[in-house]
Amino acid sequence: MTNSISFLSVVMAVAELAGAAIFVMTKDSLQRAVLSCFGLGFVICIALADIIPDATENYPQGWLLLAIGLMVGIALMFKKSERGSSAANTASVIGMGLHNLCEGIVLATAGPMASTLMLAGAVAHKLPEGVVVFSLTERLSVVWRWAVTALFSLLIPIGTSLVLPENVQKPALALSVGILLVVLLKSLMLFVAIGHQRTAVLTRRTVSVAAAGGAVLAGLTCLVV
Repeated sequence: MTNSISFLSVVMAVAELAGAAIFVMTKDSLQRAVLSCFGLGFVICIALADIIPDATENYPQGWLLLAIGLMVGIALMFKKSERGSSAANTASVIGMGLHNLCEGIVLATAGPMASTLMLAGAVAHKLPEGVVVFSLTERLSVVWRWAVTALFSLLIPIGTSLVLPENVQKPALALSVGILLVVLLKSLMLFVAIGHQRTAVLTRRTVSVAAAGGAVLAGLTCLVV
């Protein structure tokens, strides 16, 4: 059982790195934009259907912290200065890292078996997240972007051997997912509003279909992982 948990956590970590690699290797601006929209739709769905329930289950105060996170995200993301936007992105990336850590903890607690279906779901679950983590760290150099992505992917196997008290895990998760949602939604809004101006063939319909496709895949992987 322990070996299957470790193997599954490593598969998820590698899949997240593979998602980042796919994003880097996608040179065409249209394809990269569609890939980003797909990843954004995926992670927004994961936040709504997976992270928020985890953060608020048997913890009513989580809803208040979620609301605070949303307000902090709005204050930072919609602030005109570059520092405000950068701070929101940083908080979002930290939220993604915390989510990975908690996934590792849940794997160890639930004790899943590494079946073929589970492995396929794990890969499909983490590939788009690698795209989003790499995208959110665009202000960093390529080396630092890879370093952050690698570190966050390693938080999954690390989480399988870590015991994080719920009175620490749930508040941090609730607060960070609020900020994360604002940044993801704002990023998707920008693609819808001005993305087509940067790439003539990137229409609102293309953005919407890509994001919806990501959300559907997220819902399916949540049923498996």
